[in-house]
Amino acid sequence: MNYSNFSAKVSFWPNMHFTAIEIVQCGDLYEIYATDISRLAKSKLFVGRTHDKNLADSYAKQFEEWLPKVNREMKLRDIAPLTGNMPSQVFCRKRDLEILPSQAEFLRNPHQW
Repeated sequence: MNYSNFSAKVSFWPNMHFTAIEIVQCGDLYEIYATDISRLAKSKLFVGRTHDKNLADSYAKQFEEWLPKVNREMKLRDIAPLTGNMPSQVFCRKRDLEILPSQAEFLRNPHQW
């Protein structure tokens, strides 16, 4: 899984704040989850699975490195429309590509909501 796929999967749940990566063994498979323990209940997002323990460890390590970056991007995406300006033109274009279809109408006409 590349960074774009990982980011899209985690960002699809904007109300969640995933803080850790967890490996769970299920039979001969190793499943990888992003976890959110910021609320009263622990939430898990399935990220992937593999048969190889070493590969699962490698993926988990990579996902743990990416997770803070995804969280920062999600926070910037939430804050930027509120401030009325964008940190840079590059960020604006990147953000426009990452908007979910359900958010597009709100961003076009925020005063109607």
